Amino acid sequence: MNTPKKPPCLSRGESGNRMPVRRPHCERKGCSSLCSRLAVFAGMIIGLGSAPAGSACSAFVCSGPDEVLLAKNFDWHFGGGYLIKNPGGVTRRALPLFGGEPATWTSIHGSLTFTQFGVGLPYGGINQRGLAIEMLWLDETVYPSSASRTIGELEWIQYQLDTRASVAEVLANVAEFSIRPVGGKIHYLLADASGDSALVEFLDGSPHVHRGGERSLACANDTLTLSELAFAKLRTTPLKGNSSRVRYARLRLELETLSGPPSLAFGWASLAKVAESGAKYRTQWSAIYELRQRRIHLKSDQAKRVFTLDAAGLDYAPVSGTTFQDLFGKEVGNDRFAPLTEAANLALLRRNLPKVGLNRQLEAIGRHLLDPSASEVRPLEDRTTLRVGVRAKAPGAFVRIAVFGSQRELAGQTAQHVGSVLLDQTQREFAFYNLPKARYAVGAFHDLNQDGRLSPGEPLAYFHPDPNNRGTNYAALAFELDTPERSLEVVFE
Repeated sequence: MNTPKKPPCLSRGESGNRMPVRRPHCERKGCSSLCSRLAVFAGMIIGLGSAPAGSACSAFVCSGPDEVLLAKNFDWHFGGGYLIKNPGGVTRRALPLFGGEPATWTSIHGSLTFTQFGVGLPYGGINQRGLAIEMLWLDETVYPSSASRTIGELEWIQYQLDTRASVAEVLANVAEFSIRPVGGKIHYLLADASGDSALVEFLDGSPHVHRGGERSLACANDTLTLSELAFAKLRTTPLKGNSSRVRYARLRLELETLSGPPSLAFGWASLAKVAESGAKYRTQWSAIYELRQRRIHLKSDQAKRVFTLDAAGLDYAPVSGTTFQDLFGKEVGNDRFAPLTEAANLALLRRNLPKVGLNRQLEAIGRHLLDPSASEVRPLEDRTTLRVGVRAKAPGAFVRIAVFGSQRELAGQTAQHVGSVLLDQTQREFAFYNLPKARYAVGAFHDLNQDGRLSPGEPLAYFHPDPNNRGTNYAALAFELDTPERSLEVVFE
């Protein structure tokens, strides 16, 4: 398996980027003082440009006395996918791709889910109790890794829909697993039929939860705190482009002007204002969940009208089996589900997994997802996770991190793998998942003026594998990354 270059709705392009390319992000507990310190940066933060193609998606939750709506645009560069009806009583086991002890469970609740990668790997969905979950890309994500049981980032969604009935139940055990992602660095928007909602972000290896309660929640591809910081400035300016912060601002303004109960018309109009319409990269589908009615209203890119599915009217008894229908079919409805065969599941895997770099063990993965009791999926011995901590004497501004693969990359300040974190504390962390095992060097700079480039006077630091050798050429900085996971630290003296 290769590292996904652009996971679904999930990633930014990482190929051939110069070191200072990632957009800044912010989200920490106790961030009120941070936001005041960052006020001077807000104009620059909102002016750093649109997110590269492949990093979008927008969603929001709002509720009224009669209904709770969760609305989502799924933006991506390829279409195709299934709607899957998952019955209760299904025993699952997380894919054992990245070591650890894969989590196992049996579904209590049936669910209806969206996927491009086969059963058990949903992008989102709703269960028969009215709990809905959707995901969006968040580059600053660093998943928890201390628990013995492991689960994938999309399997996490399936587990919650299978076993939890409410947002509160999810949050009570939000960090019970180590999450070993196939490639997606995502945050999760949750809502249930009671009107409760939450945004779950994993930062520095810990969960950060924003409770919505009965108020509205919007999100795009920044942490909620940074989105709010940018919104404080954007709300008084003309909104141009379709970056994460602009999309968030548009949704927030729509939610602020909503008077009366939310309607489907309001949901569709709001999603239209943040939709992507490029020739190659666009909104592949939009969905609005009515959680109390357990209904999904769906508009795919290729459809000429909205289809409605009554999730409450589906048969979730174990004997009903796992069924599916083509999300991009000419008709979508409750009467169009068919049994999900091994051939149909494998066809979707073969169609889409190679597009994001997963091109090995497809047959074994397909069989595992349908019946994990006799899994033949093997751990990926040639991939690794690199967690880079950064530390400075004082917080402030953003740190840009790069993983170099050669002296040429180091000398030219270009890198295949780059990241950015807001240094709102003196120590932060960024994770590079599914790197090929190889020889690397790691460097970072403190982007004090927020121009996205290494400027004179800005601190530059490297990780030195030999503390006695402080050289800055590749020979002195390079180390073998040959273990399943490694953590290191870059210190600004």
